[in-house]
Order: sequence, then C-alpha cells, then structure tokens
Amino acid sequence: MGHPLLIGITTDYEPSESNRGARFFLKESYVTYFSTPHSMVLLLPFSGAANPEELDFLDGFVLSGSGPDIPPSYYGEDQRVFPGEWMDPRRVNLELSILSRAEEAGVPLFGICGGFQTMNVARGGSLVQDLPTERPGPVLHQESTHRTVFSGFLKDLSGTGEATVNSFHHQGVKRVGTGLEVIGTSPEDNLVEAFRDPRHPFLLGVQWHPERMPPEDPVSRILRDSFFDACRNYREKKRSR
Repeated sequence: MGHPLLIGITTDYEPSESNRGARFFLKESYVTYFSTPHSMVLLLPFSGAANPEELDFLDGFVLSGSGPDIPPSYYGEDQRVFPGEWMDPRRVNLELSILSRAEEAGVPLFGICGGFQTMNVARGGSLVQDLPTERPGPVLHQESTHRTVFSGFLKDLSGTGEATVNSFHHQGVKRVGTGLEVIGTSPEDNLVEAFRDPRHPFLLGVQWHPERMPPEDPVSRILRDSFFDACRNYREKKRSR
C-alpha cells in the first residue's frame, strides 16, 4: 500500500485567558475530511517557526479557514469593520511563507475559506471587509447555503456546471490576485467562490467549506481526490530527483 500521504494543515489559535494557556487547535471536520486510509494529517502551528523548506517532507499543504480575518493592512487598506477579530500576524506570516514555498517548489496547496482569502491577498488581491455592510445583496453568506456556478477547470473536474455549497464567511474577494483564474462564482451576487493558478500543479482555493459538506457530496469528494492525486504526483517527483 505504501506510506500515507502527509498533509500539513495550518491551525487556529486562541490566546491565553486567566484560567487557561494559549492553545492551537483544528476543527475535527478538517481532520476527518483529509484523513483517509491513504493519508495522514499533521498540524502546523505558527509557534513552530519552521522554515517552509524544512516542511518539504510533506506532500501537500492546506490553508484552513478560521474565525479571525486577515488584517486589512496586508492588502493596503485601513480597518473599516469595528469591532474586528483579526488573525494573529504570526499565523498570517506562516501561511504566506507556506504559500510562497508551494509556488516555488510546486507543492500542492488547497485553500479553504480564510485560506482562500489569504491566497488572494498573497497575490496582491484585496477583500471586501464586511459583505453585509459594504456589499449587501440577495445572498446571505453567513451560515447559509447558495448556488455556485463553475467554469473551466472546476466545471471539467466536477462534471457539472453548478452546485449548492455552504457559506460561513462575512468577507469576500474584491480584487482578484495576479495569476489567479476564477473558476467559481455565486451567480446571484457575482462573488468569487473559487480560483486556481493554472500554471501550478494544484494551487486552488474555495470560499466554502468542503470539509463541512455532507460526506456524500460529490464536489467535495472530487476536490479532495484531485488534491490527493497532485500530492501523489509531487511525492513521486521528489523521489525521482
């Protein structure tokens, strides 16, 4: 059967409180989604301060979603949402360095929700800081479901032109980052829901949470399987060097 694929996933973080120390954690749904008989999940907290080159033993990266948002200073804007819950800069910097390494070495990378937004910012894109107030529309993107229309790679991969996806975000892509091809949109408000870098073996992000969709959801399964296929190909290339 061979060794399982090793998938590194960035973690959430909570600072210390009066009766509890700071902690890193990852929602169980990520572990369940990416753990199979042929794959193993490793958590990547920012406190490890590892050089991304030292993570080359991994076969793929996942930038996970999170409650906190990437600070707007990373895309050259002032904070307009008050109050805001902002991601720890140490996590942002780790994810940016992982993304840079994935681009440089061809490591497969899958961004989900907040990770998708970080991918966009890393490529010089920007975000709508709060959809309900800055871009109100017919779709409620927080704790709801809605249609997403696929194009290009995602349409070909899934074999369907659209799907119903979940939605747990209040921010969204405003300006698409350089080199990213939009492959999914919410048709009612034209919000970007998925993109990829077509020059990379697998550098793809989605705004929804495939790990929180029902286990039988075909698009979630196909996305994960395509990511795993890219991870296997990357592993084989490493072995042949």
